[in-house]
This record gives sequence, C-alpha cells and structure tokens, in this order.
Amino acid sequence: MSGVPAGAAGTAGATGTAGESGSEPGQDAGRRRRAARRAVAWHSGRAAAAASLALALGLLFAVAARGTVHSPLPAGAQPLPLTDVSKTSPAARANPGNCPRPAPAPPPATGPGSGPDAAAAAPYVDKIRKRGYLSVAVIPDAVPFAMVGPDNQVHGFDVAIAEEIAEAIFAGSAGAGPADERAPDSARDRVRFRAVTNAERVGVVRDGSVDMAVATMTITCGRLRDVDFSTVYYESGQRVLVRTGSGFSSLRDLAGRRVCAAAATTSIRAIENASPHPIPYPVRNVSDCLVALQQGRVDAVSTDEGILVGMREQDPLYTTLVGPRFTQEPYGIAINKANPDLTGFVNGVLAKIKGDGTWAALYQTWFGEVAPPPPPAEVMVAG
Repeated sequence: MSGVPAGAAGTAGATGTAGESGSEPGQDAGRRRRAARRAVAWHSGRAAAAASLALALGLLFAVAARGTVHSPLPAGAQPLPLTDVSKTSPAARANPGNCPRPAPAPPPATGPGSGPDAAAAAPYVDKIRKRGYLSVAVIPDAVPFAMVGPDNQVHGFDVAIAEEIAEAIFAGSAGAGPADERAPDSARDRVRFRAVTNAERVGVVRDGSVDMAVATMTITCGRLRDVDFSTVYYESGQRVLVRTGSGFSSLRDLAGRRVCAAAATTSIRAIENASPHPIPYPVRNVSDCLVALQQGRVDAVSTDEGILVGMREQDPLYTTLVGPRFTQEPYGIAINKANPDLTGFVNGVLAKIKGDGTWAALYQTWFGEVAPPPPPAEVMVAG
C-alpha cells in the first residue's frame, strides 16, 4: 500500500456546491501537483521508518527464537476484562434485532454557501466557519485510515476525508484563494484532530467535544441511538490475521485460541459470538493487537480488513491475512444529533467526492489498489 499525507490528493468541495459531480480542470491539476509534492516527503519518511521496523522485527524474532527474553506487553496491550466491552460503548450493547429497516434517511445533501440564507439553513456549519476550524476525532493507530507520520502529523484515508469536508466548509474564506493557488496544507490548517480510542468515539461526539468522528466507525443500531451518521463513506468486513506458518486459515480454526481486537468494537463482539468459540482478547488500542500477535500472546487478530492490511504491511514477513470476510462493516461519519445541518452538509461533500473521482483517488493513495465503486449514498446498518 502506498501513501501520501492526507489531504494531498484532493480538495474536492472547495468550490461549487457539494453534491454536484465534476470539477474544474484547474482544480484537478492543482490537486495532482499538491499530491505529488507531499508524496515525495511521505515516501522518504516511510522508507526510513520501514528500514527501522524491519531491523526491530528481526531482533524481536531472533530473541524470541532463542527463548531467552520475554518482553512485557505495553500496558495498553494487556487484555481488558470482557465486561468492559459492554460498559464502555453503546455499540457493544447494540441489538440489531430491534433496529429499524431501512435505516433512518439522512438529511438532504447540502453544500457550501455564504450569507444570511446559508447561515440560517446550516447554523452549525456557519458556527464552524466562524470559529475557523473543524474538530475531528480519529483513531491514530488504525493504519491506513489514520496514523502518525514521520512529520509527527496524522495522515490516512479518514484524515483525508475530514480534510475534504473542511475544504468545503471553508470554501471562499478569506485567504483561501483559487484552488490551484492555495497553500499545500490549507485543509490541514482548518482541521484540529483529536486522537481517541474506539471506546471514546461515541462519547466525544455526543458531548460536543468534537464536531464529528471520522474513525473507522461501523454504523450500528446501538450507535444510531446515540449519534447521527453520514451516508457510508467506506465498506469493510472482518477478517483474520495470523502468524505466517501458523496453520490457521479462518476464525473457525481458532476455537479455544486467543483472538485480539479493540474493546468496544463490532470486531470484539463478533469474536465473542463466533462458533466454535475462540477466546476474545480485547485491548484498548487496535495497534496493541499486532504487538500481542508478534509476541505470541494471542494466536490471531480479527478486525476490519482495511486495518488488518495495514498491520500486514507493517510486518509482512511474519503475518498473513487469511479467510474471507465474515461480517459487513459500513463506515459512517458520526455527528451529534443536535446538528442535522452538519450531517446534511457532510452527505453533500461525500456525494461530490464520490462523483468527481476524488474518493477513488484517495482510496488508491491509501490502499494501494484501484478503487472499487464508491459506497451508495445511504445509511446502511451492520448486523
């Protein structure tokens, strides 16, 4: 998978009305030039990081093979009690059987605008515009959706989606300038990212600590009771990551074995409900699962495929992705129920970037493969 800093691959929604398809040739050219500039810096940093990672992993497994040293897991990688999973997030208490079908219709798509009429129609969007920044929760270790890069900034697919929304909100703001003349980091300057755990995502949206969470968040019935969701911006499914040569080929092979996932997620719940029964191993941060797998504390990691692909890239020699997807995980952007105008605005931005090719470009940038068709403009529900 290749990658450049988020936001480099597009500024769709910066001009025009969200929900329209197409973009001006000058905008597309500027987007490609900014992406190229950032790609050089990103790949240089990743090359150095990859070399360091390979050396560290070689030392780790050499020591493990001799059996002379057993390094303790980081505190976050220690397993949490399973009771914590049900207490820390409404998602863990979701009851899909009580979920209405179809899902609640999203607010109509709306786009950027200015003036009294626009402010009245979208008061919370206007509040963000006047404030000068958009606050967004992300999961900082969910490679390639969000990760801290060599420049100590957060990058990834989720980050890029958030920056597209920021570009649309602040389109026409003083100092923005034509799309091709903006500073390369204009979108990043308008977003304040907040690192959260999986268990914290609903809470920070519901209490207003952030404007939204773009955080690998599956739309579930339980979460819909607490927050609004945008239309689907990414579709995933749960798979299994094991040590190379382990002999495991699917979750069914892992009965009685420890399988890791982040607490308060649909992933850990699927492991709990699997038959034959593996032993759920919930941890605070999803990246701690990779550490636990490398050190032999668990036999597998099972979470959304995109995240597992990111783990495999970090440790390609010793990890293998096995089995088909066995869940459906539609990702949505979580927004406070008190701000339906923001939900409608975000839906408009998503419609625009899906229609003008920006979504596909971001997908190819961060997942390193040709993008599938974008998800449909609806709120799908897992379960």
